[in-house]
Amino acid sequence: MASIKKLKNMNLINVPYVNNLSKCPICVEAKYAKKPFKPVTNKLIGSIHFDLADFKNIVSRGGKRYYVTFIDDFSRYTKVYLLRSKDKAKEMFLKYKAEVENQLDRKIKRLRSDRG
Repeated sequence: MASIKKLKNMNLINVPYVNNLSKCPICVEAKYAKKPFKPVTNKLIGSIHFDLADFKNIVSRGGKRYYVTFIDDFSRYTKVYLLRSKDKAKEMFLKYKAEVENQLDRKIKRLRSDRG
């Protein structure tokens, strides 16, 4: 703002109302430091990360081209399922969910992905 007022006083720019210029609320809000996300839980299966990927032009003996991994963020326990096509990922998640929730008698609170 000081620079704009200085340029106005030197007649280098033509701004009619320099005194009324203020920071817009959006700009002020964008400068706020954001607090980090709270951890969901520090227990098993509180937060699960999954990733769906392919084998890069390699086919397994069973004809599987893709795999999905489910990783527990607390214990780093990893489960891998091989898939023939990407649309089977939902079925594998439901299978994984049933297995883990029945074994540990807890519910999955958050499922994260890298949107791959």
